Amino acid sequence: MTGKPEIPMTLIIPVHDRQDALDCALQSVIAQEVVPAEVIVVDDASETPMLIRPEFTRQLRLRLIRHDRNKGAAGARNTGLAASTTEWITFLDSDDALLSNTLGRRWALVQEDQQQRPNDTAIYGCGWIDCDEDGKSLGIRQPRPSHDPLDFAAGCWFSPGSCIIMNGKRAVEAAGGQDETLRRFEDCDWFLALALKGFSLQVLPVIGANIERKRQQNPHRIEQAAGALCRKWAENGLDRLLMSRLRSYMSLETAAAHFFAGSRVKALLWLARSLIECPRFSLQLSPGWDREKV
Repeated sequence: MTGKPEIPMTLIIPVHDRQDALDCALQSVIAQEVVPAEVIVVDDASETPMLIRPEFTRQLRLRLIRHDRNKGAAGARNTGLAASTTEWITFLDSDDALLSNTLGRRWALVQEDQQQRPNDTAIYGCGWIDCDEDGKSLGIRQPRPSHDPLDFAAGCWFSPGSCIIMNGKRAVEAAGGQDETLRRFEDCDWFLALALKGFSLQVLPVIGANIERKRQQNPHRIEQAAGALCRKWAENGLDRLLMSRLRSYMSLETAAAHFFAGSRVKALLWLARSLIECPRFSLQLSPGWDREKV
């Protein structure tokens, strides 16, 4: 272990079949000015089991947990949450990376806020740099805060896979873990459930991560996942206004999937559906972001 200050937080990294990306993610963790109390890597049944390089185990208190069957991102995060020994947690998707010397600053701001206003239902977000698959920086996004469940029904605008710090124990007590039957939109589902339990998003003035953006997704799978999420919440009796926001957001995601797959007509049809479900003068439903150039 290094002589760096340790912070009482668990960092959870789900990974599936991306050894090089995992190495980069872990390298970004040891490039911090602090070290988490523990780092949990969850190998979600990779075809070739993930390996942890010795330099990472020398510098981090690190555990590798392997699934014998693929459970998806929700299942991997749930495994990490269940195994964590600290109240406070953060996630890092394996294809993302923390920016150097930002985790300690984020934690200090969380602690300062908690000392002033103890609140175990606060979700602390941060800004990030969008990157393409080659690592080229595309711009900075700083998400806007919200405490309104209507916003959480309208999108997942704050990159929770790599850009939040939260009380994981309290979250699981309030809303359970992430829904492992969902292979897409599991974050939207979970944070809507948490918002309905009184959780809110606060945003720290820190740019904390590089986030890899993937434009192309299978439209058919997106349609199926969107339909499954809407059916789930309809069956759970979600408020009519929240339900219309959720349906509109799912239609918008489906429109985007068709657009980037080259199906312009289908994209326009789904976009029209989104606008009918929730009339507005902009595409964005959620609070969105403030943007800057890199």
